Amino acid sequence: MSAFARSSDALRCRVCEEVTVAEPLDVCRRCDGPTDVLYDWDWIERAVTPATIEAGPRSLWRYEALLPAGARVDFGAGWTPLVRSDLLSDALGVDLYLKLEGENPTASYKDRVATIAASAALDHGVTTLCCSSTGNLGDAVAAAAAATGLEAIVLAPVGGASAAVAARRPGARVFAVNGTYDDCRRLELELGALFPWGFVSGNLHPYAGEGAKTISFEIAEQLDWQLPDAVICPAASGTLFSKLTQGFAEVTRAGLSAAPVPRMFAGQALGSSPIADAFADDRRISRVQASTHFASLAVGDPSYGDLALGAARATNGAVIAVAEGEIVAHTALLAETTGVTPDYSGGAALGALVEAIRLGQLARGSRVVLVVTGARPQPVTGGSRVATVDPDVCDVLAALGLRS
Repeated sequence: MSAFARSSDALRCRVCEEVTVAEPLDVCRRCDGPTDVLYDWDWIERAVTPATIEAGPRSLWRYEALLPAGARVDFGAGWTPLVRSDLLSDALGVDLYLKLEGENPTASYKDRVATIAASAALDHGVTTLCCSSTGNLGDAVAAAAAATGLEAIVLAPVGGASAAVAARRPGARVFAVNGTYDDCRRLELELGALFPWGFVSGNLHPYAGEGAKTISFEIAEQLDWQLPDAVICPAASGTLFSKLTQGFAEVTRAGLSAAPVPRMFAGQALGSSPIADAFADDRRISRVQASTHFASLAVGDPSYGDLALGAARATNGAVIAVAEGEIVAHTALLAETTGVTPDYSGGAALGALVEAIRLGQLARGSRVVLVVTGARPQPVTGGSRVATVDPDVCDVLAALGLRS
């Protein structure tokens, strides 16, 4: 039994502010605006303290009062290390800490997202989880489904990502889509109109995205509730960046930390940098054709791009495009100076941090946290079979045995 009362049992539209009972719903029925979980902030401000949080489990569920109410899936996501990098701090002239998300069960922060998605699925009677993924999210969703008895369906661009998920998660149904991540997302939307599944980036997204903000809660707690001067992470869809910003805002609203929130910086791969391009040109985001070798950063139509752009501007931060060669070099630098084995998203974040320092956007001695979103997993053989399909819903239905 939880020590907390239900702190959230509704959704609210971010556009028209219509409030509805919590259910799998990604857009407002009144205006088609995006929906967010609605929390009882009067209760949170009275009931939540550092002491109540410290008494919780060493997982993301120590922040249960700040997460969607209902079922609670826990397969070990969260409470990852925050470590100071002495070598990089000296080299860059800042007080640099690394948030090591590769310590999550499937070696990325997406385990946090999958944990809340699976919890919401159970809470609302959903038996199938479906996601589009370049690798990490599919891995995490398949793991969360395996831990709860849910069915997992993963749509991944054809290539290494689909094969890797299938190898590591034999219980998942993995579809290698002949196309890009954006093609997978469009296919996911079509499936959403046909099946009562739980879609991690669709009808479960208002809940699933809340998992990412627990990184901010942990950073605050691990720094004794003293917020850093700046936080930097990679950006693809923009969800992580905007949710980190939201998390820090909620820490201050709950009275756990003093304002202001940190300045927020993000790195994108040059060629797949619609958010960075819009930031640099001081304009709205335009969709681009994703062009990068780094699958986890290859998103040309970022679903949370506008929110990420707003987060950077509101906190006096920045979104910075990093050349592919620089991403490779900075990924290697992270590995050589810290002992971690980051994925290339970590290199994009470090590259953006180096550029921000070069441009004078961060003062010498600033306390900075770099979110290393994942680690490169070791290769695995075997696992489940991958079905290769075109980005056409009929192909998927045939592969599922639902259409001849």
